[in-house]
Formats: sequence, C-alpha cells, structure tokens
Amino acid sequence: MTTLSVVIPAYNEEDSIQAVMQRVLAIRPCLPATGVDDLELIVVNDGSRDRTAELVQATPGVRLLSHKCNGGYGAALKTGFAAARGELIGFLDADGTYPPELFPDLCHAALIQNADIVIGSRMAGAKSEMPFVRRVGNVIFANLVSLISAQRITDSASGMRVFKKSVLERIYPLPDGLNLTPVMSTRALHEGLAMVEAPIPYSERQGRSKLSVARDGMRFAQSIIWTAFTYNPARLFGMVGLVAVAITLAGGAWMVALRLQGVTTLGR
Repeated sequence: MTTLSVVIPAYNEEDSIQAVMQRVLAIRPCLPATGVDDLELIVVNDGSRDRTAELVQATPGVRLLSHKCNGGYGAALKTGFAAARGELIGFLDADGTYPPELFPDLCHAALIQNADIVIGSRMAGAKSEMPFVRRVGNVIFANLVSLISAQRITDSASGMRVFKKSVLERIYPLPDGLNLTPVMSTRALHEGLAMVEAPIPYSERQGRSKLSVARDGMRFAQSIIWTAFTYNPARLFGMVGLVAVAITLAGGAWMVALRLQGVTTLGR
C-alpha cells in the first residue's frame, strides 16, 4: 500500500490556506489510478500570527503541526517530512501558486519511471504567471545547478515536488530557509538520485510574497555553489581556472589587437 503525504508550510496564510487544503484533499479519488492508495495532508503552521492555525484545525482530514516561533520555510518542511507517514512525500506552497491537481501526475511519474524525486517544473513549457525578474533568476539558478552538476535541469527551485521518503537520509542536511529547494536539487544530483521533471502551470500568489529577489537570490546562488563544493571541489576549482584562462586569453587578444592597430596607424 502506497501513501502520499503532502506537506504544506504555512506562515500567515489565512487568505489562501483553506482553498489550497481543499484542492489537495480533492485529488484523493484520482490517486488510485496512479498507483497511490491513500492521501495524508499535513500543514505546518510556522509561527503564524494570524488565523492560519485556527483554519487548519477546523478542516477535517488535515494534520496540523505548529512551530511556536517562525523557523523558516525549510524548517517547516522538514518538520512535515519527519512526521509524514507516506512512502511518497509531496509538498507545495500555501499561497495558491502551485496546482495541487497535478500531484497525481507527479506520483505517476515517480512510480512509472522509478524516480527518486519528481520536480514540478514551472519552466518546462506550461502556462506560467511568474514575474519576469523571478523567471530570469530561476533560469540562472537552473543553469548554475546544471553546469556544476553536469546534468540538465530546468527548475532547480520549484516548490512543488514528490519524492520517496527513503531518500531523505541521502539529501540531508537541508537548510531552514527558502533555499531548501535548490539545495535539495543540487544534493540529489550529486548523490546520483533519479530526478525527473514534469511541466506544471504557475499562478501569481495571493497576498504579498515573502521572497526577496535580491537577498534570497544571492542566498540561492551561494547555497548551490557551496553544496556543490562539498561534493566536488575539484570540478569547481577547474571551472574557476577555465574562466580565469578565458579572461586572460581575451585580455591578451585585446592587447594584441590594440598593438596591431597601433602598428597599422604608424605604417600609414
């Protein structure tokens, strides 16, 4: 018997949490066709100061876990992962940006392709309402992970995934912040886990975003590079060396060109 445990981290999400929970619960009849027998829904209230916990507690069929203080997106997810009973664990945000209706597709991909992790890719061609700046950032992060991992990935930071609970010990430790997802992708690739992507649409969030493009973008990049460095420092040093050589050659070519231009001018 295979169970899917869906974890939703929630911090001050009273405006959207009810609708997202109902959408997740509504996928239960669709799961048996994918090979999944049961659904468990866990909401981790990450120190919310609004009515998030109250609304979750009043919803039948949902397990509520609570942090007394706000620990961060990654911390909330890890609390949910530890409590999950399912052989498969899925997660998505509480703000309505990701489509719970596609969890059956991600489960089907995981079971049919025997994948350790299935990423719902917002960059694989499905309709997306992602703001332009964040789209550019995600392209950069995905290419950075692909470059240092030598495996192509289109959405390293997606917040909607399904994975086998058994792989947690191989991808831990994971950070407590929003950078959990790119670190998970980087660690999974370096651990040689079978990771596939499935296209998903993406909607604009309800309410104010908690992501800072500049601050969190820098943290994402640093986390990806540092995680890769712990696995394969020789590859990163080699890449840095190649970049340095390329810059040196380009500078040398520029100086030669200037010199030749000067000689040509004198010859006239």
